[in-house]
Amino acid sequence: MKITVVSISDPKDKRTWSGTTSHMYETLSNSEVDVDTITLKNWFTKFYIRYVRFIYKFFRKQKIANFETTEIGAKYWGKRIDKIINKQQSKSDFYLCPAGASVIAYSNSDVNFIYAPDATYKLMNNYYYSGIDGKSANIGDKIDSLAIKNAAKIIVPSKWAYNSISQDYLQNMDKVSLIHFGSNMPFQRTVSRTLDNKNVINLLLVGVEWKRKGVDIALETVNLLNRDSTKQYILTIVGLDKPKDFKQKNVNFKGKLNKNNERELKLLQREYNNTDFFIMPTQAEAAGIVFAEAAMYGIPTITYKTGGVSDYVLNNKTGFTLEINDGAMQFAEKIRLLVKENKLYEQISKNAIEYYKDSLNWRTWSKNLADFLEKANN
Repeated sequence: MKITVVSISDPKDKRTWSGTTSHMYETLSNSEVDVDTITLKNWFTKFYIRYVRFIYKFFRKQKIANFETTEIGAKYWGKRIDKIINKQQSKSDFYLCPAGASVIAYSNSDVNFIYAPDATYKLMNNYYYSGIDGKSANIGDKIDSLAIKNAAKIIVPSKWAYNSISQDYLQNMDKVSLIHFGSNMPFQRTVSRTLDNKNVINLLLVGVEWKRKGVDIALETVNLLNRDSTKQYILTIVGLDKPKDFKQKNVNFKGKLNKNNERELKLLQREYNNTDFFIMPTQAEAAGIVFAEAAMYGIPTITYKTGGVSDYVLNNKTGFTLEINDGAMQFAEKIRLLVKENKLYEQISKNAIEYYKDSLNWRTWSKNLADFLEKANN
């Protein structure tokens, strides 16, 4: 079987889709699948995207989510993939398009596309996307509908996305499979953690958006934990710089750490190794690969039950998924519970590692994808 990984940016680049696309490519390369890549961007596309965004903003007066959710953008990428595929002497069995609705929607190529989104447009609008006007939203939804219809196969990383394809797009689910994403960090063998005799408890938050990742709630949580406590709780935030005039104690900001940079990757790995809890009060999350990374390190996670999170953090098993209207007090209560009940903490840590091994890794993703495609061919 031959699979071509198609992406607007270089599929091998760890910056593309936060490293998800490159991990898909790498794990397929290390399997029995024959794999290659197609990059759609060229020198012209950067200028064309800027031009189109300018037209929508200043002439059409429409707020769009991004270039890919416009009809102009989707038709452009459809023509780009058709041109490249038409030049190929030998076609692949499947063309895997991570987050590739705009690639598939208007393509006229007679090939088998695999659509691999982390969510549908209908889920994303008024969730990740805000303030999109009705006309732009309808077009974005139409592009997703066409991609879902035209794709030979669809793989999604959560029940949240799976149910949307079924209920919002009324798709024949025989061609759809739920396959969890893996961790976008190098594998590290870990053992279950303990809090025995620990007087300093470390909390970790990894995210680049202050509001969406719920940083204010995490800050208030660490404040509550340090009140009248015999232990010291320290929160480390990776992905954001320390704001000016920030004076709260027991909080460290590490800034953005680039996984493509070996030194910065090691710094990030050290933070995961040294932490006791992963806390992320995220307001919106399609999947949350950071949860797979925390599971690999055996770190109990406390987060919100939103989007596709429940597929990556199993409530009361690998951590806690709180209701979206819960606040810092509820986050602090869950952490205090596990600090008090060390045996429970150790069990949750062990569960997280097992869940990573069973489901939240790219090797399992690759195997499940191959099984799904081979079953379809039989």
